[in-house]
Amino acid sequence: MFSGAKAGLRPIYNAILKAGLKIGKDAKACPCQTIVPLYRNHVFAQIKPTTTKRVDIGFALGDMKPTGRLIDTGGFAKKDRITHRIPLESPQDIDDEVKHWLKVAYDRDA
Repeated sequence: MFSGAKAGLRPIYNAILKAGLKIGKDAKACPCQTIVPLYRNHVFAQIKPTTTKRVDIGFALGDMKPTGRLIDTGGFAKKDRITHRIPLESPQDIDDEVKHWLKVAYDRDA
């Protein structure tokens, strides 16, 4: 997932994975070939290296209206689990807003 041109994304991935797993004691990661879902009972977020310069953190937020940096993916209308995302271009982009949405998505999966 982070080979070749995407190797520089690993610090962003490591930071968001750490934040996602700290969100609750029952949060788990299940790495796949192209994404890393974070789940509790269901997937509440996913980490995806989208370009060679960006990792997207996707959230399962249902029909919530996007605010701040949150972007609606159109997933709710398509009945996808991941409905919103925030693009991350550096570990510093993982701020209180990103952690807030991780917590909201995690709590919705209770």
